[in-house]
Amino acid sequence: MAVDRERARDLFADEELAWLIDRLRTRLERRRPLEGRLRLDAPTEGQRDALERLVGRRPRTARSISVEVAELAEVLRRAGIADELGELVEAVGGPLVDRVARAEEERQRWEAVHRSLRAAASDLDPSLVGWADELEGSGLLRRLARTPEVAEALTDQVLRVLAALPGDGVPLAELAAATLGDSHALDDDRPVATLVLRAIEMRSGLPRRDRSAAERRALWARAGVLRDELSAPVLVLNLRPAGDGVVARTLRLHADAGEPYRATLRQLVRHPPDWRRVGASAVAVCENPTVLAAVAERLGPGAPPLVCTDGQPSGAVQTLLRALVEAGVSLRFHADLDAGGIRIGNLLVDRFGAEPWRMRTTDYEAAAHRGPPLRRVPDVALWDADLAPAMAARGRAVHEEQVLDLLLADLERWPSHR
Repeated sequence: MAVDRERARDLFADEELAWLIDRLRTRLERRRPLEGRLRLDAPTEGQRDALERLVGRRPRTARSISVEVAELAEVLRRAGIADELGELVEAVGGPLVDRVARAEEERQRWEAVHRSLRAAASDLDPSLVGWADELEGSGLLRRLARTPEVAEALTDQVLRVLAALPGDGVPLAELAAATLGDSHALDDDRPVATLVLRAIEMRSGLPRRDRSAAERRALWARAGVLRDELSAPVLVLNLRPAGDGVVARTLRLHADAGEPYRATLRQLVRHPPDWRRVGASAVAVCENPTVLAAVAERLGPGAPPLVCTDGQPSGAVQTLLRALVEAGVSLRFHADLDAGGIRIGNLLVDRFGAEPWRMRTTDYEAAAHRGPPLRRVPDVALWDADLAPAMAARGRAVHEEQVLDLLLADLERWPSHR
């Protein structure tokens, strides 16, 4: 008999010697030759004693234990337990699996998944071919799906959603329910949402990166999909777009009265005005509502158009700024000269090509002596590499309210937008 199954199973049944079978199985299933040494690092005393008894070796105190494959085979053959190590492994742990063949089969199945996705993406929108190629090259689809079967189902869902885009201001939950039968299927933690958003990024020419909740809302809005459409509206003053839609008429009405207005993401997507009428003059962007309120009080209808981010730009803020820039409007921004304000400025420069307004090192130095302590060192400002080091050296922040008179004076001289 090639293997004494009962003795073999008794010998390798527990962890003291089971690691030998594991090492042998790994080599066999990977088509590696049964030669060389089997080694176990940091063994227990039981594992050390069991191996020494098996091969008839004096006790050792090394940090690892090992045995030559040929020595193990000879010990088991002389003991009448097994003539062949391969048969021993199957007798103890079941049939061997050809991992090389399985890996090749899985590789071919993944290739088929990506080939199918690329063809479907091309049929849907040729601009999505690059998206399909990136999902393969980056391994993103494989990481999200884990198996080809799951990937096939996932890409089918993604393509169904993309086929329904752009929307006309459809709520995200409604889109998910209509295309996937689950109103939560496009929530942030779902893989299908990750892949759809990447496709929207590709269509919009945006780089792939981790995005904040506000940025994801803005991405969905670019595709005509509303998420949290009534939260975090954008505060504006004196924007006078063209058009007969409700948003255009409402903005003009408020601008004629010199009154601030909060526009929701829902309004901006469902009733987009014609922003070209805003003109070639720059639109001012500030961080704090206090500034916008002061401008409305001091300048009223004569103030230039002003957008307030109200802290980190929300989805509504980013949607409005993107629409203005795409209509040929330039942006000039001011924010607090602290870590948060620099972060806002970097976003506005990076996303919308905005220009700084009283946000240079010289502006900071002129006002820093009366500012509050700087709580956190800011990131490097994209528009002025010397600004962050200067702020770190002085350890003071400059908030917009401290320079409000300067901002108001600038806005009084702002080129007319009418």
